[in-house]
Amino acid sequence: MIRKIPLLVWFLAPTFILVGIGVWLLTKHQTIGQSQVLSEAVSISNPVEGTVDYAIVSRDHITQGAAGSGYNSNPPSSGPHWPMAAKNGVYDKELPDEQLIHNLEHGHIWISYKPNTADEVKSKLREIVEKDSWKVVLGPRDKNDSQIALVAWGRVLAMDEPDYVKVEEFIKTYRNRGPENTPE
Repeated sequence: MIRKIPLLVWFLAPTFILVGIGVWLLTKHQTIGQSQVLSEAVSISNPVEGTVDYAIVSRDHITQGAAGSGYNSNPPSSGPHWPMAAKNGVYDKELPDEQLIHNLEHGHIWISYKPNTADEVKSKLREIVEKDSWKVVLGPRDKNDSQIALVAWGRVLAMDEPDYVKVEEFIKTYRNRGPENTPE
């Protein structure tokens, strides 16, 4: 006597197989991406001249308010950071590095300037950011080595004299290239 296989089995078996393959592919892709992200920033075919690439220190979250350490660039372009990012836009007061590193992880651009930067330079930087503030944060930073620093995940472009074309080019080239793509 030949048993009939229920229609439900014909439907469920291929479904489980397809779901299993899908989960395996997604997991495999994430693992490869994570290992690449931990060692270096995403490669760019046409980098902005003068930009320095740094090894990725870590993506570790630390307690909100705790000080991070072990950074390999100034300003830091990766490393231990707080779990809460800053909102996009322009700030008149200095934000903690540990907060802004979280923004970099989400693909933001961090533009910092020394507080003694000329008002006309600050105004022009503000104008650039206000024109297109998606994933861009601008604010003062006393600890900068240079007058102006443009930072993306794993990258820093230091400037002592402003080059506004390079500022816009840096934003366009490196924005949304952090290891965590988020819509904000």
